[in-house]
Amino acid sequence: MACETYLQPSSLTELAEDLGKMTEKSLVLAGGTDLMVKLRSRPVDADCILSICKVPDMKGIEERDGYVRIGAMETHGELAKNPLIEEYFQALSMACDHVGSKQIRNKGTIGGSLGNASVAGDMLPVLYLFHGEIELYNQNGTSRRVKAEEFSLGVGKTVLETQEVILAIWIPIHKERKSCFVKLGGRREVTIAEISLAMSWESQRGAFHQVDGILGAVDVKPIYLEEADEILGDKEVGEAEKDQLSASLSERIRIIRENRKRQPKLRIRDCEKVYKERAVKGVVYDVLNIMEEMERGYE
Repeated sequence: MACETYLQPSSLTELAEDLGKMTEKSLVLAGGTDLMVKLRSRPVDADCILSICKVPDMKGIEERDGYVRIGAMETHGELAKNPLIEEYFQALSMACDHVGSKQIRNKGTIGGSLGNASVAGDMLPVLYLFHGEIELYNQNGTSRRVKAEEFSLGVGKTVLETQEVILAIWIPIHKERKSCFVKLGGRREVTIAEISLAMSWESQRGAFHQVDGILGAVDVKPIYLEEADEILGDKEVGEAEKDQLSASLSERIRIIRENRKRQPKLRIRDCEKVYKERAVKGVVYDVLNIMEEMERGYE
């Protein structure tokens, strides 16, 4: 790898100055769990690497002005066990607890995960669910906040400009809501999501109320499930409702597959092409089982 400059600011003032030196060929180093793999596997022609691990303002998890502010350098491991996250955003805690291996969770950061803009990433679907905002800091020493659903532009693409980095994530607090997260992968641990499902709801008279759902890892962006409340809300949920939601998500996945312009690089069999359409039923049953267990736990 040819790299002319390595920068490691220790304050926001220094960060703004160093961001002014960044070009389209520059790279940002956060936890390094993705970037270091890339650097070892193939030559990367970068003119500058900017390490953001020493900036204090990019750490911390705190309640502020009706939000929980999460520094972009907070690791998945720290988020998974943080009391504020466990209390207000259970789905985020669950998602962080199943990112990669324990070693990856202890090094990988939420900012780095969002910046990669992977279709299979676990963080963005959860931020969609909570209507979170992502704060971006630039070379002028100013910041802007964008809604989670506006941040990703597609596979590996975000609204981040060349001289910007993710500073923090802001999630509004709604104390009355519960949430959970489930993903399906090739194995239980160290797995990349093939389907993910995040749900949130309120409890009302023993039923799920105002149910929100986000489907991830099946399209270039997470998908809002407008039908979730209609199917599950304000009623006793049994197998009929679970099967109805499963059928709805399967149909969504089928339409996405048939309209996909970019074909898989690997040669796959017909049964593999429809795998997600069939497998989503198990994900729906898993997430509903967790929701029911959480309701019983609050009784």
